[in-house]
Amino acid sequence: MTVLVCISSASAHDSHTHKAPWQACAEKQIKDTCSYTNGDKDLFKGSCQLFNEALMCVRNEPIIHFEDLSKEAQKKVVSEASKISLSHH
Repeated sequence: MTVLVCISSASAHDSHTHKAPWQACAEKQIKDTCSYTNGDKDLFKGSCQLFNEALMCVRNEPIIHFEDLSKEAQKKVVSEASKISLSHH
């Protein structure tokens, strides 16, 4: 039973091959709200949690898929994503 929990927990973060979850918490504190987008511009909302001695945005809300957003909301997501990526280069 414990093995299944460990495997399940590990696979929950396997898709984080990009830095966005960590960048989203770069200037925040543990338990602060955060959000980031993936390569498809889907929006992930959560809170900053300690992960391997660094803060990471851990999703605690359903994923908001880019294509499901209104045109105005899509523009906002793109704008916020560009601000985050510019501030971390």
